[in-house]
Amino acid sequence: MKNIVLFSKENKHINGQPMLSKTAEYALRSIVYIALHAAKNKNIGIKEIAQELELPQPFMGKILQDLVRKNIIASVKGPHGGFFLKHPAKAITIMDVVRAIDGIEMFKRCGLGLEHCSDEHPCPLHNDFKKYRDGLAEVFSRRTIQDLVFNVENNQAFLKNKNQEPDAPDFTF
Repeated sequence: MKNIVLFSKENKHINGQPMLSKTAEYALRSIVYIALHAAKNKNIGIKEIAQELELPQPFMGKILQDLVRKNIIASVKGPHGGFFLKHPAKAITIMDVVRAIDGIEMFKRCGLGLEHCSDEHPCPLHNDFKKYRDGLAEVFSRRTIQDLVFNVENNQAFLKNKNQEPDAPDFTF
């Protein structure tokens, strides 16, 4: 049985293309973690983020610095340094993060991978795929980091995979 997670370790694919890159998935998870744990006088360090979310620290360093350059988060160097949100969590949409990391090409892509698929020259999946793509863009534009934080705070969603016990027998009847 699969766990309910905010973002899974595996990429979800559409026609062989990932919905979000690993980079965007890790960026979203780290931003939610920062929003959950950063206090006004306490910043969150890269080591803590990587350990708590079970993500590779060197890769996270690059991702977080990219988010700093793109004004999604900010950082402070030194003994009390770390990362914090540049804007309130309710002002940062999922789309802001996806746009900063992956761009918006996924919301223009053809469901069958054609280069010149459009309303005027549609592939056989165009209309169905466009509904899905546009719906996802709408959700990403509407939902904020604060929405994701709320779900995690209320145990309705998780930021990391559930630790599973190795092949424990199931004695439920």
